[in-house]
Parts: sequence; structure tokens; C-alpha cells
Amino acid sequence: MTKWYMLSGNENDVAVSSKVSLARNLRDHVFTNRLSTEEKDKIADEVSAVIFEELPEKFVLTHMNTLSRYAAISLAERDLVSPEFVSVQEGRSFLTTPDESLSLMICEEDHVKIQALLPGLELTRSYELADRLDTILDEALGFSFDTKLGYLTQCPTNIGTAMRGSVVLQLPAMRILGRIRHLSNTVSRLGLVLSGAYGEGDSPIGSLYLLTNQVTLGISEEAALGNLDALAKSIIEQEREARKELMENLSFQDMLWRSYGTLKSARVMSFQEFMEALSVVKVGIAAGEFDLPMNTVNELIFSLQPATLNTEAGEDLSRQERDALRAEKVRAIFAGT
Repeated sequence: MTKWYMLSGNENDVAVSSKVSLARNLRDHVFTNRLSTEEKDKIADEVSAVIFEELPEKFVLTHMNTLSRYAAISLAERDLVSPEFVSVQEGRSFLTTPDESLSLMICEEDHVKIQALLPGLELTRSYELADRLDTILDEALGFSFDTKLGYLTQCPTNIGTAMRGSVVLQLPAMRILGRIRHLSNTVSRLGLVLSGAYGEGDSPIGSLYLLTNQVTLGISEEAALGNLDALAKSIIEQEREARKELMENLSFQDMLWRSYGTLKSARVMSFQEFMEALSVVKVGIAAGEFDLPMNTVNELIFSLQPATLNTEAGEDLSRQERDALRAEKVRAIFAGT
């Protein structure tokens, strides 16, 4: 089955993925932190029954306590669930489509978190997919809603739309040129947040940054996503200009070809080493130095993570075995370039 992250998306030389999530609580139940495991399982039954009736054969239900530790962590690596959701598996379930573009976390912080994930910059389409599920569940089960406050959530900072939109951006050029801190401050003044997608601070693994909306109260979903989309497009253009600047720099050209050599020849490669080299080589791919589809490269970000490799192998690989398998898969992709 082709997964969403294997496909091409708009602006995917910089934008890796777009995600819209909607936090919802059923009005006939107390918040999740006061539910027993049996009550959480009941909510999972209620939600899945509606989904299966309205969208037959579209979703698969999985109870987290049936998964191995590696399989559960792999879900978080692929952004299907949050790391917190994986930390406690009892009483938690999730529904997902085979391509993993749509999923529902059941009984994390709130009763339901609807999520839509698509490659590239696709916020509007992601919202449409999530909103359809939102409507189906609300009409059948009823969500906790206040006419003044909006959707009621366990965490007060989410009330209002209870929507989070986000775009994962790969910004190696702006990071190398030291422009991330200024960009982050600018984004903050506009009511959004730019943070490391993997790792904190100005130097996250692979130069991957998460741009997300912060305000959920007093603004519509459409307005919030419009602001996010406009800012994402501005950052994408800034990154492209920075890449052009770097490609004229001899030191960066040396870094680029050394990184390319690592990806093409290494026999053992940690995830961090792979991500750092890939972020640099993507600049060369975008500039036409290497002939590789951008969606093929972006897919590796998700498929070569540690727990995902273990899950695919069906065994508990040692770190060196895992790093050797990752290097083998990367060499196969770069062999023809």
C-alpha cells in the first residue's frame, strides 16, 4: 500500500508535510483524565462504530496494547500518533486509513484527535479531510461545545477551534546561514511558532522545522490556516533564495559533495548522520545537481527511522544492524544518481 509520504506534494523541495488536527470530546463523557480503562474502551467502540458505518472498509482499528513497543514507536515516528500517546498504551486506540493520511487518536489528552496528513504544502486539503470526519462524528455522537468558548478541551489553551495546523519545513540553507533565530522571532510576533521537528533549539536533526498556529480562540479555522499557509509560502521562498546563495559558495559545494558521497557510499549510517547529509543534498537536488525525485527523498525521512526499520525487519535489530540496513537502503536509492 502506498503511504501518503511516498507521494509528491506542492512545494515539496522545502515543505515535507502538512497536518491538520482537531481535538474533540464527546459531550456525554467526562474528560479523559477521569476515565477508567473500560470507559476509554467504550469510547473507542462508539467512535469506531460510527466510522465503520459511515465509511465502511476505509479505516482499520488498532488497540495500542496489542502492539509491540517498536511498532508503537514507529507510529509516532511516522507522525500518526504523538509520543505521549505511545507512552501509555492501555485504554488507547487509533483508527487509520491504509495510506495513513487520515487517523484518529482515541483517548489521548482528549477523547478524539482527528488528524489529516498530506505531503508538501496542502493545508486546505488536509483541513477538508479532517473536517469531513469531524462532521460525521459530531452528527452521530455530539461534541462538547460552548457557544462562547467553542470546542471544550481538557487543556484550556486548545479551546475555541481546538485546531492545530502545521507544516514541516526543511530549511538547511537558512540554518547554515544563521537565519533561523531571526525567522523564529518574526514568526512568533505573527502569532505562530517555529520549532524543531526532531530536537529542540536552532539546530534540529536534518534542519526540519515545524511551523504551527498558536491561537485557537477568537479566530476561525479558515483564517488560522490562511495565516499559516501564507507564512509557510514566505518561508519557502526565503529558503529557496538562501539555497541559491549557498550554491555559489565553494565551501558549501564541498559540503554538498561530501554529503552526497556519504549517502552513496556509507556502509553504516545513524539516523542523525543520514538526516544531516540528506538535508544538504536536497539543496543540490533542488538545484539540479542530482537527478532524484523529491518525493523519493522525502519518503526516506519517515521510512528509515529506527523503530520503523525494526518493525519492517520484524526483529529486534542491534543499533549497528539497523544502521547498516539504513545505509544499504540509502545506497540503493542513490546508486543511479
